[in-house]
Amino acid sequence: MATHASSTTNACPYCARPVPTVQGRSDCPHCGRLIFSVPCPSCKRPTLNLTQLARYGHLTCFMCRTVFDRLPGGEAAALLTPAIPAAPRHATRAAKTPGMPSAQEARAALESNMTGLERAAQDRELLLAPDLRAIVTRFLDNLHDALTLDDLMTGQKVHEAWLRDPEHLLRVERACFTPLWPQEGALLPAATQAWVLAVDDAARRWQYARRHWVEERCGLVMMPVVPGVTTTNGAWHVMLTPGSVVTAVASPGFLLHGEVLRKAQVQG
Repeated sequence: MATHASSTTNACPYCARPVPTVQGRSDCPHCGRLIFSVPCPSCKRPTLNLTQLARYGHLTCFMCRTVFDRLPGGEAAALLTPAIPAAPRHATRAAKTPGMPSAQEARAALESNMTGLERAAQDRELLLAPDLRAIVTRFLDNLHDALTLDDLMTGQKVHEAWLRDPEHLLRVERACFTPLWPQEGALLPAATQAWVLAVDDAARRWQYARRHWVEERCGLVMMPVVPGVTTTNGAWHVMLTPGSVVTAVASPGFLLHGEVLRKAQVQG
């Protein structure tokens, strides 16, 4: 599923002239200075998009996570727009992070709601509409596949070497990193939709728990790529269309202990 970003116009932090995000070059077309895929002063990898400094007031390397408030040469970005005063701070307490269930608790809630959905799928209205019933059946099949993977995780059979198999990685991606709610679910009867939504909510909580599990136990994380912000990088990205900034992600990439396990397929 592709994630799209609008083709906006940024400005060069050196000459303050507009630079299109979608272009086949990494330098400013006006002053010729490098502004996209700039090497990070900390880790030396070409990750920096210098147009972010004027837009956000800082640069962040998505590899080593170092934050900079100056251009790599130590100079400030050109002033593009008048500074906007910060909003006044209110003496309010920060909201607490919502509590999330463990993988075992999330699975129990998921299985309980799946039982309700399986019963709802026997409703006469669905039995008379095979196309609608197929939506529920496919959704349940995907969930059962996810629970089979959960059994492997519980049995400690998912590990670093196992994840290096492309088919195994794809299985984890589908179960833990891809939304399971079918878009066609909006066509279902209201009562069935209610069950699908309840199952989907429990499934998302299970996915959250298992994403944390594969990160802590195996070192697997999804590659950080933000359309409209992340600069293209041949070491991380398979370019479907050329460009200096990612505009859409066709397929996510993954890192294993910081090593590129699978490149992301992106549009520039």
